[in-house]
Amino acid sequence: MKKFLSIILCLAIVLSIAVVSFADEEKPSWVRDDPDSIGDTIVAYSTLDDPQQATVEAIWYKYYPNCTIEWVSDSVGKLIARARGEVNNPYADVIFGGLFESDGSTYYDVLDKYTPTIADELNRLDPNGYYNFFDIQYMALVGNNDLLDELGIEVKGYADLLQPELKGKIILADPSATSSGYREFHTMLALMGDEIADDKSWDFIDQLIQNCDGVITTSSSQVFKSVINGEYAVGLSYENIIQMQIELNGADNITLIYPEEGNTACASAAAMVKDCPHPEAAAAFLDFCASADYQLARSVDNCARGVNTGIKYGNYPSDEELGLVEIDWDWLGSQKEALLEKWAEHWAQYAG
Repeated sequence: MKKFLSIILCLAIVLSIAVVSFADEEKPSWVRDDPDSIGDTIVAYSTLDDPQQATVEAIWYKYYPNCTIEWVSDSVGKLIARARGEVNNPYADVIFGGLFESDGSTYYDVLDKYTPTIADELNRLDPNGYYNFFDIQYMALVGNNDLLDELGIEVKGYADLLQPELKGKIILADPSATSSGYREFHTMLALMGDEIADDKSWDFIDQLIQNCDGVITTSSSQVFKSVINGEYAVGLSYENIIQMQIELNGADNITLIYPEEGNTACASAAAMVKDCPHPEAAAAFLDFCASADYQLARSVDNCARGVNTGIKYGNYPSDEELGLVEIDWDWLGSQKEALLEKWAEHWAQYAG
């Protein structure tokens, strides 16, 4: 009898371990029941750099090992232009990154609507259904400590960029070609006037253009790389990108500077390409982007803040501490083309 009870007890322990193991390996809700049903390929037109793509692959291939991601990396302006050129024979399945709620309907012509299956986990959804938000971007400046010391100046915000010592020593990304450039541009328009895009804010933009002395780039990554390398004293970039260089890449010669004038927070997204060749894979990928699994890994690997409510973030200034200014994204989206045209005119006039 004792032997029988021992056998029963051992079996119970084994079964309990098996149940726990199964629970530990339980498929997340965003993963398809049959992973192979999405096909073997997805093409992602992406603004994310290699480390950020590696974060994606580490999770994606765990659950979809037989669906290979083909990355095509560039600025959002170039990727959208390529997608528009392929409208009759799309090559991409998703556009990943570089799409913002501030864009309005600018890119809808090459996108299809899709809402994640785990939408109830998210604190921000696109009311028009095109964008699948996974990230919240805050703006920042990056300063090269040695160069700023040599110049004998401090940079605490946007107004400090007008110091004559910085002429030709500032690098910014082109608002018409990069997502970071456009985000900085409309953030300055919102913060440096009495109302967004008023004459006062444009006067600041004109002075900044003059102090840039013709320096501009069509690559968002070139901004922080050039500051780290000592080519420029100050650059305009994203909070998380600068934080990554300091915390994860050991760039101890730079400083992340939150503009003392305030800040803006804007959700960035991935989206499905209209009539894409692999729609099932595209849908699965957008569900992945919305997941806590990905956004938590992104916060660790890429110092980024997400929109999934299952994640708690620490060591970041709050919206109140940053002096967050709300923007009417619908208005901004409707004005994007006009604002960029005006930017181009002012750049041509004042860049020298």
